[in-house]
Amino acid sequence: MSPMLRKIQPELRVVIILSELRAGGMERLVIHLAKGLSSKNIPTMVICLQNPGELSEEFKHSPVLVRAIGSHSGWDLKAIWSIGRLLREFKPSIINIHDYSSAPYAVMASKLFRKVPVLFTAHGLLYQGFDDLKNRCRFFSRFFAGLTAVSEAVGKRHQGYLNWKKLIQIIPNGVPGFKKNGMLRQKVRTELGLDKDDVFFLAVGNPRPEKGFEDLLQATALLKDADPQKKIKVAVAGKLSDSPYCRMLQESLVKENLKQCFSFLGFRSDTDALYNAADVFVLSSRSEGLPMVILEAMMAGLPVIATRVGGIPKMMGKNGILVEAANPEELSSAMHCCLFKNGIIEKFGRMGNELVRTQYGLDQMVNNYLSTYQGLI
Repeated sequence: MSPMLRKIQPELRVVIILSELRAGGMERLVIHLAKGLSSKNIPTMVICLQNPGELSEEFKHSPVLVRAIGSHSGWDLKAIWSIGRLLREFKPSIINIHDYSSAPYAVMASKLFRKVPVLFTAHGLLYQGFDDLKNRCRFFSRFFAGLTAVSEAVGKRHQGYLNWKKLIQIIPNGVPGFKKNGMLRQKVRTELGLDKDDVFFLAVGNPRPEKGFEDLLQATALLKDADPQKKIKVAVAGKLSDSPYCRMLQESLVKENLKQCFSFLGFRSDTDALYNAADVFVLSSRSEGLPMVILEAMMAGLPVIATRVGGIPKMMGKNGILVEAANPEELSSAMHCCLFKNGIIEKFGRMGNELVRTQYGLDQMVNNYLSTYQGLI
């Protein structure tokens, strides 16, 4: 063989594995990433350990393949076989895992059926429920070829949790562009009973303790009587469960007499319409990594009020309003500023949009993942 003959780079084929494409920030990142890879003509398959999930509809008209194996029990050995069969059929050159639930099955399937690098992407700050899984996660992390995180704060948290000694690649989330649509704006505002001059504060996220929606409720209670002439609406788009936390939120809604100005909208597939309709985006979380919803809201030109947690302060800088977590008074004060300080909505909307377009665009994120994939293959 001639010494001048170069080794041919194999075709890049990506498998992304997670529990389910349910409504959530991590899942939206997977959708954006898979679509971005596909737009660059890279064959991509998303494997869901459980069901496809509500957000799988996003791939309805996409070349991205979505496969769900319907595994719902702990230590399901059949799941390893099911994933292995898909790996053999699709022949990926790399596997990218996005949650710990999928890690044991993905690692074992890759070892038995398709020996390719396994990359783990860390999203959140492991707010609760992960301590009992630490030993198992640390064991399977030994087989990761690499680890990426959506922010430095998330990277440090997972590094300690896994006792990870190697480099962690920080790949910030990225979002696609956004088009304003006046018809969608009017449609949603009519649905919510809003007039032209009413101020609509939007929050997006499934109600869980780390989201701090009880703080948003208290902030709204403080704000609602600030000016009887100024009508406000605060709405949360996210799936309510029958958990004690969700029941507490609904009880507080009644107790604080907020039903006229605060709504839980449930799961919404029309987030673009909600971003069009809103005037201000508010995030009250007590724990976050680098929330997709903030980036999406900024891309939509909305001013953002958010808590100083995770990677948010470094990302937002002075391009939005930062408040302390678990502080309803400070949150209410920030919301009050958006009501009564002329120009603040336009100013932060413009600044946030410029920041996300230049530093957190989808193409930039996808290229960062591609570089990481190629480095591991």
